[in-house]
This record gives sequence, structure tokens and C-alpha cells, in this order.
Amino acid sequence: MGLANMINRKSTGLKEAPLFHFNERRRDLVREVSARVYNTNLAKSRTHNRALEYVLNETAIQEIERLKRERGLEVEVRDISWWRGMARRLGTMPESEKRSILRELIDSYVDDTAGKFNPNVFSFATGALPIGFGLFFKTQDLNSLGDAFLHMRSGMKNLRDLSERVVVEGHIDTMQHLVKKGTIVIVPTHSSNMDSILLGWALESVGLPPVTYGAGKNLFVNPLTRFFMYNLGAYKVDRRLRHQLYKDVLKNYSQVLSEWGFHSLFFPGGTRCRSNIIESKLKLGLLGTSVSAYTRNLQGGDDKRVYIVPATINYNLVLEAESLIREHLKREGQSRYFLENDQFDQLSMVAKFVLNTVGMKSTTVIRFGQPMDPFGNKVEADGESYDSHGRRLDPKTYVQSIQSGEFVEDAQRDRRYTRYTGSQISEAFKTNTVLQASSIVAFSIFETLAARYPKVDVYELLRFATNERISFAELTPVLTHALEKLRRLAAGDKVRLSALSSSLNKTLDDGIESLMSFHLPKILDPQGTGLFVNRLDLLYFYGNRVRSFKLGNVVEEK
Repeated sequence: MGLANMINRKSTGLKEAPLFHFNERRRDLVREVSARVYNTNLAKSRTHNRALEYVLNETAIQEIERLKRERGLEVEVRDISWWRGMARRLGTMPESEKRSILRELIDSYVDDTAGKFNPNVFSFATGALPIGFGLFFKTQDLNSLGDAFLHMRSGMKNLRDLSERVVVEGHIDTMQHLVKKGTIVIVPTHSSNMDSILLGWALESVGLPPVTYGAGKNLFVNPLTRFFMYNLGAYKVDRRLRHQLYKDVLKNYSQVLSEWGFHSLFFPGGTRCRSNIIESKLKLGLLGTSVSAYTRNLQGGDDKRVYIVPATINYNLVLEAESLIREHLKREGQSRYFLENDQFDQLSMVAKFVLNTVGMKSTTVIRFGQPMDPFGNKVEADGESYDSHGRRLDPKTYVQSIQSGEFVEDAQRDRRYTRYTGSQISEAFKTNTVLQASSIVAFSIFETLAARYPKVDVYELLRFATNERISFAELTPVLTHALEKLRRLAAGDKVRLSALSSSLNKTLDDGIESLMSFHLPKILDPQGTGLFVNRLDLLYFYGNRVRSFKLGNVVEEK
């Protein structure tokens, strides 16, 4: 398919998607979120006469400390001198001024958070070639632009339609029915800064409507990146801000989006997974807004459902793998490791990664799992909830008072619901993971080397086991045992294996090819009847995807 045809490609039925009307409702949405956060804090002041002072003081202290430590390129809502001046005056400030400052702060945070949506930008972005995604997403190093285009020019012969490089599968038919019945909230795994934009393309490619999603505020620094992010429905998430007032803004913003029918996406694991282990410890704050949004809808007489869709993004290679695993090892191993720059900050590296991977046999697989309601029950295409035995459930009863029959919010009760839903999402992440040949081979090589040094831990092994040689005769039994165990898990629907892992030889060949295709120095160096291992840390990173399934010993079994 040519570039012009891709850009002009239209998706039938998507023009009436809620997000296409976001700009018309943006002002009202900002006002609604601001009012809710303000009124919640005002209600506290009626029960405690210094409540507003405490809120403003806690916010000021955290912001002053943060701004003393870091000065990034992001635009600040208030500078450090403003926070210091406000904090000094708090003790003698009249209540009316505290309320005024609180209102202005909340309005500023909400307006800074809310994005926009431009249908024309959306049409272009979803029709762009894979190179376009790499160039327009988090390109903070414009000095590398010339180098990037050199990579593009030399690799144009390898370009293919993105649909050949990305497989979208799973419960797509169910989702196509659910978007007409309620609001969907997609909760994916998070491995790369490419995730959001790739998911946006995937949804459009199967006829699903666009979603709004949270993106790090640092991604809005570069003018080119900011233009695309800001006009594709992304809202800013400033992960540097830890005070409660800002958390309240984000939670209420997420909740109102769901209540008003805007399909959305957020990563329950928080930031990108540094270790490449499948996320199991999820952040439940935003997830809990699904229960609140559904309850609010019921209180307003509207039984509009909220549906949660877990999704996995299964890469053969991860662009930022090197910096992610080093950050993980630094965090876990303390002083033994040093952090490096993130490869996604370098435009030439993005272009090189895309061009090297589009020519590979392997594909990225995006898999959408079984949708569920906010209480963790599975949902079918009819929009109804069902228990594990297939019996239909009425989700309204989960938030209905036994005494009065009214629909009520109960913080303690709702936290229990959210914890259970979070556990169901964690399980769905595993069962919908599609293991690639690169991960299986990386796992097998690392385990083979680890068996040579049974008395050392991972950090010691990574420090001295470099330039080791592994013979294919030594590796093959380990890979065989790993595949056998994974196939048993796959037969029980505990995991999925990519088509490239259909046989031992194919897995080995394609895994080696993938692992050698991007990173420098090369992870592996095949020589004669074996492999020299150059990058054990990256083998550990990719193998962690398999390690998530706790296969046990794959070396000593005979």
C-alpha cells in the first residue's frame, strides 16, 4: 500500500467516536474536574478549620523540595519563588485567599493536564509508515535528524506495510460490540515509549475508535512531539509531582473521561517495565476510577457500563532495552551498575531500530484479552457480566446499598473490588502474553551460562561472564526443555507462543537472528559450532519475559 493511500485511508464508523467531539466538550470537562477537586477539598475545611492550610502547605513543601532538586525542560505550573512566597504567607492568610489560591492551582493543573484531539492529525498519524511513528514519537534529539534520514534512505527498500509487521489479535469482535454499549478502558503492559502510539494505530486498524491516554509531560517538551501528542487526545501526566492535590486532579480527570463516554487507556504498571518481567504489581489508583465512574453514572440514572480490557504488547526487540535493564540493575544491584541515556531520546537510534526491525521475519503482536467489568467479572459481546461458571451477573448490585437500595460510593468496599480486578488484570497479562523466539532463546542461553556458575548470583554473573562461548550442543537441550515446558503452559492457556517458536530449529534460528539485528555491540556472535556472548545483560532482559512463568530448572533435566 502506497503512502498516499495509507494517509487517505478512512475508517468507516469512526467519525462518530466520542473522541472526535472532545474539543467541543473540553471546556466543560475541565470545569467539571476542577469543580470536583475543589469541592472535595472545600468539604474537608468544613470539618477541620485548617484543612485548606494543610493541603496548600503539603503541596508547597513538596514542590519546593522538588524544584530545588530538579529543573527539567517541562513548563512548571508555578515557579519555586511563588511556592516559597505562598508558604510564608499561609499562617496569616485569610480563608478567602486560601480558597482563591486553591481554586487557581486546581484550574492550572487541570488545564495543563487536558489535551485536545484533531481528526486531521489522527488521520495522518494512523496512516503513516512505521518510520513516521519512530520520527514523531519522543524525538527529543533533533540534532540527530540528519543521521536519522541517512538511516531512512539506506533502509527504504526494507519498508513494508505496518500491518505486516504488527499483528492485532484477541477479543476484537467483543470490543467492537462493547464500544457501542459503554465506555472501554484499555489497560496494557508497558515496555516502550512506542506503546501508546502503536496501540492507537492497532485500534484504528481493526475499526475500533481512538482513545485518550496519559503520556509523560516530558514527551511534550519537543515542539514536533508536542504537536502530535497534544492533538491525538493525549493528556499530560507529570510523574515528578507526588503531592495529593495533583493525584486528585489525575484521578478525577480519568473518572470524568469514563463517565462522559470517552474511551481511554492507561498503563496500570505505571512507567515502562525496566526488567521486562510481566507486570504483576499494579498501581490501582486510576483503575479504581472505573468503579467510581460507573457508580456516578448509576446515581445519575444512567446504566452506562464501563468495560476494562487488558492488553499485551509483545515485541521481539525493545528499543530502550539497554537503558531499561541497566536502570533496573542499578536499582536492584545498587553501586554495581551505572545508568545510561535512554535510546528513545536519540532520533537516529529510533530510525535505525525501526528500519532494522521492519525487515525481520518476526512480528510485534498486540493481543486484547477478555474484557471485564470494574469488579473483575468477564464481559461478553452482549455487554453483560458473567461469573466463572457462565452465570449472568448484575453489576449494579455491587454498588447498591442493601438498606436503602441507593447506589453509593464506599471507599473501603471499592478498594477491595479494585484489588480483585487488579489481580485479574495481572493474570490476563500472563495468559495473553505472546512469547517471541528472541525471549525464549535469550532465556535458554542465560540459563545455560548460569548453570556453569551455580554459586554466584545474577549480579556477579553479569559482571564477569562476558565473552563466554556456548556450543549449540550445550544449548540445544536447554532450549528443548524450555520449549517443552512452555508448550505445556500454552496447551493450558497459560501463555501463547509466537508462530516462530513452532519448532526447535526455527526458534533457535529466528531467536539468534533477532538478537543480532539491532543492539551494538551485537548481543551474540555465532562462530562455527557455537555462540560467543557479548551482552549478557540484554540476554537477561529479554529472557525475563520467559522467566515470568517460573519454568524451574531447564538445564539439569534429562
